[in-house]
Amino acid sequence: MKNIFFFAALLCSLNVPAQDLGGDLALKRLLVPGQGWELVAEGLAFADAPMSDHNGNFYYCDMRGDSAGIYRVAPGGNRTKVSDESVSGMKFGADGKLYACQGAKNRLIAIDLKSKEVKTITEDVKPNDLVVTHKGYIYFTETGKKQVTFVNAKTGQKKVADTGITAPNGIALSPDQSTLAVSDVRGVNVWTFRIESDGRLTAKAPYMTMRTEVDPTQKGDGRLPVYKTVSGGDGMSTDVQGRYYVATALGVQVFDPTGRECGLLPKPHTKGMTSVNVGGPNGEYLYATLGDKIYRRKIQANAFYPYQGPVEPQAAK
Repeated sequence: MKNIFFFAALLCSLNVPAQDLGGDLALKRLLVPGQGWELVAEGLAFADAPMSDHNGNFYYCDMRGDSAGIYRVAPGGNRTKVSDESVSGMKFGADGKLYACQGAKNRLIAIDLKSKEVKTITEDVKPNDLVVTHKGYIYFTETGKKQVTFVNAKTGQKKVADTGITAPNGIALSPDQSTLAVSDVRGVNVWTFRIESDGRLTAKAPYMTMRTEVDPTQKGDGRLPVYKTVSGGDGMSTDVQGRYYVATALGVQVFDPTGRECGLLPKPHTKGMTSVNVGGPNGEYLYATLGDKIYRRKIQANAFYPYQGPVEPQAAK
C-alpha cells in the first residue's frame, strides 16, 4: 500500500495524469463521427499492395486475370492503369521510382512510371511486402523463408536482416524511420526492430499482440472461449501520429506507438483482408484491400511518406 501512495505522489509532483501515462490514442480519437467504410473499387480479381503518394493519389494492384496491373486513383476518383506488372507490395523511393515485390518472378523490381522501364533490383528472392527508407534501404519479408531481407537500392548490397519470425508478412516504418515493424501472419505478434545507421536491425521484440478469432473446434473448459493461435496479420501501415494499422482476420487492428491496442475496426466485407494504407486525399483516409474489393474510410489522422524523409510523431488530433 505504501508503494501505491508513493507512486501517486510522484505522478502529482511530475504533473502527469495518473490515468494516462502514455497519451490516450483510443479508437474514438481516430474515427470521424458519421463516417464509415465506402467502396473505392469492386469487380477486381485480387486486390493488394495499397499505397499513396503525397499528392493524394491512391495506388493498388489487381494481381490476377486480364486486368492485372498497377492502378492509380486520383483524388477526384479517376482511375488509370500505370503499369502492367503484378506485385504484392510496393512503395515509392526518394528517387521517384516505384519499388515492388514480385514473388512469382523471384525478384524485387523498380518501376519508372514515366518511362515504364522496369529494372530488376535483386533476384532469387521471394518478396511478399516491403518498405523503402529515405536512405534507399529496402526491407522486405520473405514469408516462406521466415526471413526479413535487406537491400541497399543505391549499392545493390543484399543481406539477411532477420530470421525466425514464424511467417513474416506485413511491414511498416515508424514516422521517424528508427523502428521497423513486421507482422506474423501465422502468429499473434507484430515484431519491432531498431534500424541502425548502417541498416542493421537490432533490439528485436514482440512489441504488439494481435487479437485472434474464436476457435469453434475447441471447447476448452466450457466457461471461456478458446482463441486461435493464428492472427492472419498481413499488410501494415502507419500514420504521422505513430499509430500502427494491421490487416488481420478480424479486421484492422490499431496500436499506438507504445504497442498498446487502440481498438479494432471490423472488416467492411466478408472476404479476407490483405492489406491497409493510410493516405489518399489530404492523407486522411484508411484504405483496405479485401479480395475483389477496396474500401476506405475517413479518419482523424494523417499519412506520412517515408520517401520524403523522417518526421517526428505528431500529437493526435
